[in-house]
Parts: sequence; structure tokens; C-alpha cells
Amino acid sequence: MLGAILTTFFFALSGVTGQRVAVRLGSMWGNFIRLLLAAVVLGILVALFYRDSISSETFGWFFFSGIVGFGIGDIALFAAYERIGSRLTILLNLCFAPLFAMAMEYLWLGNAVTGRVVFLASLILIGVIMAIRPGAKSRQIIERRGLYGAGVVAAIVAGFGQGIGAVLSRKAEEVATIAGVEVGGISAAFQRVFAGVVIAGIVVLLVRFFGSKRLWKDWRTPLNKSLAPWLIGAALFGPVIGVSFFQWALKSQESGIVLAVVATTPIVMMPLSAITEGDRPSLLSIFGAIIAVAGVVLLNVWV
Repeated sequence: MLGAILTTFFFALSGVTGQRVAVRLGSMWGNFIRLLLAAVVLGILVALFYRDSISSETFGWFFFSGIVGFGIGDIALFAAYERIGSRLTILLNLCFAPLFAMAMEYLWLGNAVTGRVVFLASLILIGVIMAIRPGAKSRQIIERRGLYGAGVVAAIVAGFGQGIGAVLSRKAEEVATIAGVEVGGISAAFQRVFAGVVIAGIVVLLVRFFGSKRLWKDWRTPLNKSLAPWLIGAALFGPVIGVSFFQWALKSQESGIVLAVVATTPIVMMPLSAITEGDRPSLLSIFGAIIAVAGVVLLNVWV
């Protein structure tokens, strides 16, 4: 249980640090730098301790999972951070991810959709609709950029990336088991993050050389002392430390319990985003978030 609790805490820290990076560097540029740093750290760990965990049988699946999860998903995640803040971004991301994952498993694997699933999915959507109302008027510590509605859509796309990426990652784990390859959490994270770096890098190059000047004129240098703690936190708290505790939790606890605990991340983020961003949600938004998170928790322990 300790592993799941620590995962929730570090995922929340990843959200608030990632939001600061997205606003200071620009969402696409900030996401690329953060993933690049995470890939370097993970790559060093794999080279030192898990060199035999990368094989031709499994790399393609993990890479594909990373394209969807860390590529498409994290590009959308940082676009949402820049527009609607970390609290609402993580709420939409984590609440929509299991819905997209179940839809993928239904279409691909033929898993049945029960009445409980339909009820809980409806509960999640109702909670999300209540929660996406803009927060109470308060001084924003970090100014946001872009359209609010575009940020909501981006957060939902991030949920799509995370949900579908998780299904593909489970498929990769199955292939590894059949092939007799031992792939730990650090190695799996590296292979997926590496794919994310490739996609994020391609997007940065396309925007820089073929996009309008307006899209990249606000990109700033990451070599800034005041930004360094936020950038390092965004790179380490999620893809490196958070994932490590998540894998440890899955090995010592039932997956449904772990996922249920991690699903409370948006609740943990509320005081953190209030402190770091000045984001104080309305009572209706808080109530909606609790309903949506409760739906996700029940989806993992009741279905």
C-alpha cells in the first residue's frame, strides 16, 4: 500500500511541476526537454542494471505504447497544462484514461461491457462535467495561455493517450512473458519514454521550421536557475520515480487496489495546485472532482 500512496504523491508533484514547465517554456518545447531528461536518466539506469531487459521481441510493443502514451498523450498533456492548469488537466486525464482503455479492450479484445461499467462511466462523466467549470476568481500565480476549451479537449486527448498506451503496454508485458524476457518497470518506462522523446522531438522540429512564428516565439531556454527545480521535478517525479513506485506497488498489491489509490491523485493535487498556481476551485468543481474520482476508484475495485 505504501508504494501506491507514494505513487499518488509523486504523480501529483509531476503535475504541478509539469504545469510550471509548460507555461515557462511553452508546452511542446517544455514537454520535449522534460522527456529528454527523463530518457537520459532512465537510459543510464537500464545500461547499468537492466541491459538484458531490452529485446527485439518486446521493444516494438513498448515503443508503440510509448508513441501513444508519452508521444501523443504527453504532448496533449502539456498543451492542457498551459491552458487549464494542473488540477483540471490531471483530473480529466486520469478519469478519461480508464474509459478509453475499456473501450479499446472491448474493440480489440472483445471484453464485455457490463451494467456496472456503464453506470460508473456515466458517474465519471457527470463528475467531470461538474468539475470543468472554471475555478473561483482568484489571483493566478502562474498566468495561463490559450483557450480554456482547447485545454479541456487536450486533457481528454491526454487521457486517450494514457488509456490506450496502458493497454498496449499490457500487451507488451504479455509478449515479454511468452518470450521469457524479464522487463522491469524502469526498462519498460525507458522504452516508452524513448518513443515519447522521438515523437516530441519531431513535433518540435516541425513547429520550429514549418509552423508560424507565433507558435514558437515564446519558447525559452531551459538553462535557467529559477526553472531548474521545476524542470528536474517534472522529468523525475513522473516517468522515473513515480513509475518506479507504481511498479513496486503492482508487485506487492492487487492491481485494482493500486489503481484505485492512484486514481485519487486529482484530489491530492487540489491543495498543491492552490499553493503553486493560485488555482482555487469552486465548491461545485470540488464536488464534481470527488464524484469523478469515486467513479474511477469503484471502476478498479468493483468491476
